[in-house]
Amino acid sequence: MIVKDSTKNFNCFKSTWRYFADKGIYLILLNLVPTLMLTFLLSPSSTMYYLFNVDRVDATNLGALFGSMWDLPYSFWYIGIVGFVLLVFTGSVSFGVIDRHMRVGEFTVSPRYIKNRLNYNLLTSIRFVFVAVLSLLFYSVVTTVLYYLWANLFSNYATKMVFNVVTLCLMEIGMITTMSMFILWPPYMLHTGLKSVSAFKRAWSSMSGKTFQAIVAIITVVLPLQIIMAVTEAFDAGVICRTILDALSYAIVVPFYFTLMYNIFYDVTGTERMDLVQKQKNIWAKK
Repeated sequence: MIVKDSTKNFNCFKSTWRYFADKGIYLILLNLVPTLMLTFLLSPSSTMYYLFNVDRVDATNLGALFGSMWDLPYSFWYIGIVGFVLLVFTGSVSFGVIDRHMRVGEFTVSPRYIKNRLNYNLLTSIRFVFVAVLSLLFYSVVTTVLYYLWANLFSNYATKMVFNVVTLCLMEIGMITTMSMFILWPPYMLHTGLKSVSAFKRAWSSMSGKTFQAIVAIITVVLPLQIIMAVTEAFDAGVICRTILDALSYAIVVPFYFTLMYNIFYDVTGTERMDLVQKQKNIWAKK
């Protein structure tokens, strides 16, 4: 497979938004149940919510700090486990839906394709979902430990807050960068026949010069959600509102990530997208 040099090409990111605006609602609905449930296993924003509750938490006690940030998700962790398992299946189907649409121009979530998509994509989806959740957990734990460290090192409130805010920003950028670096890993495993390690190396190489653009693309969907969360938390909207916003974040970001994944894959491999060809034909047919 020939990889196209497209380091200066932003078209795939523009097409990602166009594709998501057109088909995103179907992908959101396809992954809705598991993404809503996943928030009970791991909140994507608990480390941000802590910044609004510094005075209410004994951050010098690591156990209390973990408990205060993950109280609700931990209480209903079994719901999150079910969501994790379901996301493996819906993610597998999503890979097949997007790829078939771009490869042959047919967008369908018909049940008759589910068995084939699971047979072909399931193992890749298991690896991807596991690594993604593990990465989010890793950055959440590291952020929490650093909060604990600053609480014990600094007695001045302003100093602690500066270090906390910088820590949160760096950890979130680190998480987004990590997800950007292996965004092509699943499609390379699925469509080249390469093993996991070899597929990751090829994906890493293909993202050369495009990682920054991928980071920006993910930030454009994550940042508005984070702003909404910050505003609602500033008004102390409560734990129910937090949980709803966390679930909404997963419901939007996960399908967007899948969309970005295949837009980049088809762009860097130089593969003709039949969905665009079909759309162009439909436009001319109406004239």
